[in-house]
Formats: sequence, C-alpha cells, structure tokens
Amino acid sequence: MEVVSAIAVVTLNKPLNLEHLQEFILDSVLQKTNISCLKYRLQPENRYIVFYKTGKFLITGRNVLDEKDSIVERVMKLIKASGIEITVDNVKICNIVAKDSIYLSEPLDTIYERMEQKNSEYEPEQFPALIYKKWNVTFLIFQTGSIIITGAKDIESLQQGL
Repeated sequence: MEVVSAIAVVTLNKPLNLEHLQEFILDSVLQKTNISCLKYRLQPENRYIVFYKTGKFLITGRNVLDEKDSIVERVMKLIKASGIEITVDNVKICNIVAKDSIYLSEPLDTIYERMEQKNSEYEPEQFPALIYKKWNVTFLIFQTGSIIITGAKDIESLQQGL
C-alpha cells in the first residue's frame, strides 16, 4: 500500500486576520468567496497550505504524515514573523488517500452481488469502480485490481480495510 496524499488540520488558539497575514506571506492568495481563506504554497516542497479566519489551517501533500511537525513549525514561523502571537492547540490528520492493488478472480459485478448492498454501489455506466464504504473509509475498486482508499484518519484504518 502506498500513501498518495494526506490532509492535516492545525487548530490555533485564536482566529487569524487573513488580510494582515497576506501582507507578510509573499505569493499567498486571498480568496474571498463563500469561505474566505488564504492559500499558500510552502517552498521548496510546494506544500499546499490553506489558512482560515477561524484560526485553522490545512496542510496537504504526499509526505504530510511523516513531516507534519516540521511543516507546522515552518508555518508557525511565517505567522509569527507577521507579528501575530499565536500557538498551536491541536494537529490532527483528517484524511489519508492511499492506493494498492489486488488480484480479482471475478468481475466486479459478481463481487458486488456478494457484498453488503447497504455499504456498496456499482454502476459501471456512471463510474468504472465498485464503491465500498466501511469504517468511515471509502474504497474504490477497479476491474484492473487497483484500489484507491480515502477517508482514513490513520494507517491502521487503511490496513484494517485491506
């Protein structure tokens, strides 16, 4: 199994002034739509960071599981360099996406018929994968044997599903 991406949510001890933060974080983009946020690419890894005025920010990327502490430390230095005194209350992984492959001895429609119907759906005219949901994790199973797993909050949840 290979982890493709992960998202960490960092909760700070107070709200953020996004306009103020944008002045100090070069190349950041303030988005003022339904949900105001400040988008930024942390270099050199090109990590995608999204700040919210509620006092949270997201970190996304391939190695977030292994590097989240050092990424949070670097982002906090950026925030503090803008003159904002703030601390981290919590860091939580909220989604892990992984891929794997298995050998399928039968077509997906046969496998689907044997599965718990309430937890699965398969409509090949609309989407080429069998969708199976269990343990708050979604598995997309393709006829080639490729599997995409999303929604896990930890590696154990990923492995439990396989």
